[in-house]
Formats: sequence, C-alpha cells, structure tokens
Amino acid sequence: MKRTLTQALLATMIVAGLAVSASPALAISRDEVVTLVKLGIPEADIIKSIDKDHTVFDLKIQDILELKKAGVPDGVIKYMLATAQKAAAPQPGAAPAAGQPAVAGKPAVAPTPAPAPVVREKTPEELRAAEERQREEARRLAEEARKADEARKAAYARGILRRGLALSDSGKWVEAVGVFQKFVQEGNFAPGTIEAYNAKYGMAAALTQAGLYQSAAKLLVEVLLEGPDKPFFREAFGKLRTLRQEIIYNPPDLEELTKFPLVGFSQQFQDEFNYVLGEFFYDFANYQRALKHFESVSEKSPDKAKALYLTGLVQVRYKMYKSAVENLQKSINVAETTKADGAIIDLAFMALARIAYESENYDAAIFYYKKVPRDSIRASTVFYELAWTYLMKGDYSRALGAFHALHSSFFSQTFYPELWILEARSYGDLCRYDRAEKALKMFDQDVGVYFDPLKRFINAQRQPEDFYLNFVASINTPKPGAARLPKELAYPVLSNIEFYNLYRTIRQIEREDKEIRGHAAPLGPFAQEMAVKLNILKKDGLVRAGVKIQQILTELEASISEAQVQQTEIEVDINQASINVMTDEIKTSVGEGDEADSKKVRGGNIAIVGGDTEVWPFEGEYWGDEVPFYRSLLTSQCKE
Repeated sequence: MKRTLTQALLATMIVAGLAVSASPALAISRDEVVTLVKLGIPEADIIKSIDKDHTVFDLKIQDILELKKAGVPDGVIKYMLATAQKAAAPQPGAAPAAGQPAVAGKPAVAPTPAPAPVVREKTPEELRAAEERQREEARRLAEEARKADEARKAAYARGILRRGLALSDSGKWVEAVGVFQKFVQEGNFAPGTIEAYNAKYGMAAALTQAGLYQSAAKLLVEVLLEGPDKPFFREAFGKLRTLRQEIIYNPPDLEELTKFPLVGFSQQFQDEFNYVLGEFFYDFANYQRALKHFESVSEKSPDKAKALYLTGLVQVRYKMYKSAVENLQKSINVAETTKADGAIIDLAFMALARIAYESENYDAAIFYYKKVPRDSIRASTVFYELAWTYLMKGDYSRALGAFHALHSSFFSQTFYPELWILEARSYGDLCRYDRAEKALKMFDQDVGVYFDPLKRFINAQRQPEDFYLNFVASINTPKPGAARLPKELAYPVLSNIEFYNLYRTIRQIEREDKEIRGHAAPLGPFAQEMAVKLNILKKDGLVRAGVKIQQILTELEASISEAQVQQTEIEVDINQASINVMTDEIKTSVGEGDEADSKKVRGGNIAIVGGDTEVWPFEGEYWGDEVPFYRSLLTSQCKE
C-alpha cells in the first residue's frame, strides 16, 4: 500500500507515542486500531503496538462486524480476540499455585501479582455513538430481511398471476378465479396491496375471457381507479372498452378517470382514452366535457370519425348547423381514410340529409340519402325519409315509387303508420281521388286495425318491468289470456337500437347468472356475491328496458292517432273534391262548362324501373337492386 510522507510520519509518531509509556491508562483502543488501519499502518506494526501496550480487548459480535466493516485485517482482529486469553494464562516465572511444592534446588519466589489491565472508560458521547451504530445496524438488517421477504412474496405473486392467466386463456375461468381467491385469502392481503391488485385484475381478466362481461366490469373499473402507475392500467382499460361494446355499462365512477395524467402513454392509447371518456360524457348529456375529449382525439385515430360524428350531433342540437355540416363531412372523409366502422359513414350521411331537409334543401337531402348503401341496416329508415323528401319537393313520381317499394317484401319488417296517409295525400295532390280513397282503406286495414290492441296492451301493464316481460312473452310464447301485441306493432320496438342494446344486456346478465350458479360450489362466496350483483343489475335493466318499450309504444299510439286525424282530413278533402267534380260535370252537361276542362289525361297503372328503358307493372315482384329506382307514371288530373 502506498502512503504519503505525511501519513508515514504521522503513523510513526502514533506508534512511537503508544510505545513510549507502558501506562495502562494509555492502552490502545479499538477506535485507535481503526485509525491505524485507515492510515495504512502494516498489520504487523499494529499488532506490535497492541502487544507493547498489553491492551486487553473484550470484543462482542457487533464490535467484530464494525471492525470488519472498517477494513481491519482479519489477523489484527484475531490478535485482539487473543488478548483476553493471554491475560488469563499464567506468565513464565510465576510462583506455583497454592498447594504445589517449589522446584528442587530453587527457593520459592514470592509471586508478584500482575497488574490488572485497565481499559479506558468511554465517554458518554462514545457510548451514544456506539448505541446508535448498533441501532443503525439492526435497522439495516431488518430492512434487508423485509426486502428479501417482499421479493419472495412478489415472486410468488407473479407465479400465481401467470398461473391464473394461463388458466383463463385456456378457458378454465372457474379454476383461474379460484386460484386468485385462494391467494388473497391465504395471504391475507389487504385492499391496496400490489398482491390484492394483481389478483383483482387476474379475476377480471378471467371473467372477461369467459365472456362474463357484467361480472368483470366492476372489477375492471376498480383496477383502473387504482391509477395509471399500476402495472395493468392499460390492459384493464382495453378490456373495459371491449365489454362496453357488448353491454351497456356507464358507471358514474368512470368520471374519476379524468383525474389521471396520460404522460408516458402512447398517442394511440391517449386517443382511445379520450374517445371513451367523450362517449361517456355524451351519454350523460354533459356535452361540454364530451366535446373537450372528442377534440383531443388525433386525426389518425380510428376513433376520430366517431368523435367528429358525435360532435356534429351536439352542434345540431344547439342549431350550429354550419359547424355540424363541416364536422359530419369531415367524419366521412376520416372514416374512409382510416377505414373506420362503415356504420359511421351511413349515420353521417343520414344526419347531413336531415339537416338539408330541415332547411328545405330537398335536393341536397336526396343526394345524401342516396349515399347510404341499400344493404345498410338503416335502409328502411332512409327509404321512408327519402319518400317524405320527394313528397315535400313535389316529385310525386319518385315519392309514389318509394311508397310502393316500402310495401315490398324487402321492408316487410317495418311499420310506418303514416305510409298510406302519405300515399293518399300524393294521390289527392294529383287529383286521383279514387286511388286516394283506396289508400285510406288500406290504412284502416293495415294500420287502424291495430290501434285497439295496442291500447289494450299499454293499459294492461302496471310497472315498467311488466312492459318488458309481457312484450318478450308476447313475441315468444304469450301467456293464455294475456294481452298480445301483433307482430306489426312489435317491429318499431325490435328495430330500436337503444332497446336492442338493453335487451342484449339483460340476456347477457341472465346467461352469466346461470353460468355462475352452475359453478357455485367451487366458487364459494364469490359466486354468491356475483349472483347478488347480477340480480341488482337485471332489475335495473328490466326497468330501463320496460320504460323504453313504454315510450316507443306510447309514441306509436300517438302516431296512429295522428294518422287517423289526417285520414279524416283527407276524406273531407276528397268529399269536397268529389262535390266539385260533380258540379263541373253538371255544368258541362248543361253547356256552362269549358269542354277543354273536362278532358283529363289519365296515366296508366305502371312504374318505371331504372329509367325509361323498360316499363313494369305494379304486380308485387321485386328485385333488391331495382327497389330504389321505382317510378310512377301517374299524371295529374287536376285542372290548371
């Protein structure tokens, strides 16, 4: 070891100073040994100093650990330990012990008592420092033990997590839930611990994998609310979004997610996160906060088209039509670019058509309606609204062609109470009163006949749940004597998207309840807990679905009633027109009328399909690709 000249001189002075006096009061101490080591004094010199001073050390285990930590050589430590043994051993030339004879030929020498080793007493400060070192060492050892225990538990928890997730991936969700339940119970892990967190996510993942979305939903939200710094935040969010596409799930707790920063997450995840929160606030009619999140969705996100569409609907609600049109058109372009869900394109075109219709720009409305593909699930609604638009524009040829198509088998599962009334009005506007009368009779036959059964069904229900249960029973297997809805009246309910989602959610709850009850024994208390939650969710779903059915049927009743009023008005108009025709005929017969006025151009009972190339009769034969192109050639018989 290299030493500086100063260190060497200082070491020499210390060694010499320690060796000058043999006084026990100047015995070398443990701390001075450490100082010599730090100064680089050779091991042999240190031992010589200890030997010359006759220092006796009483080293404890803690002292030995501190000496080792300070870098004192093992040889010095061993010599220090040996000083106590050397002090206890008899010295050469000492008198024999009591009872032993003296050696022959030598006189007995009186024993000289060896001076008792004197150890310098430590100062209070040194004692306190020593105690603090002992406490610090104890804390260090305890911390190391705690970390080792945590590492062991963490490794065990990771093994449990992998095992449980592997079971869920292989379809063994019951076994997976059992593994996580047992892990938490045996480990007695409190809520908030990482072990409880991992187990909760594991159970949620297993339930989601099994398609038990209602049972998994609450667990996933709880995992999310523990914050984005936890390991499964992103995975839990992805699974929550998946199940929200299958069931109606908008818990108020989701609002808490707005408090979490998204720094460090990918742009793709941030886009998904903002869209889901925007959709959440939109469903709760909190449009200001919804728009804030929709605006945060980047242009390249597959969710941008939906965000723009919903933004447009909010602007329509507040009559911001110019901005709404811009966002709806942009949503179509983005959807085509990002290859988003085609349904968004259909909905955006329909929204644009309705805005144009409301502003009486019927040509633009017709343009947008025709953009919706004929194989769209919204084709019947588009066709009906398109017929209205033709009628308002005064294009009776296309309006009657659309009405005719709506009576075809392609739209057999639709029910529009005003359809025959609109036809009657069209015929009346063309002065085709005989056809108008036939249309009104068809209204009685196809619509009016259902008014009383509809009213009886509505009045027979007492609670919202009754509407749902009796409606479903009426469609499937009606109870004897129970009020039953004709299938025509069920179509408006079955075609309602909101009701469909509620119905699908209820059916999902029923399936999950059956599945969980079927595994009640291995799942134990967990099955009971889930059964109670599912029962509550089902009751809530029944009420909401029942309210929706009541709303749809009540509106349908009002529509039929309004159509009946219009029917009466048209009948009055037709009767008045008939009287006028009879009056004109009488005038003509007595020579008072204009002969030219009595000449009427009568159209044939035909329709043009696809243009002027071919003429087909209205004989009830339909082709899917021809339905949008039916035209009527009926001409007006009205006098100018």
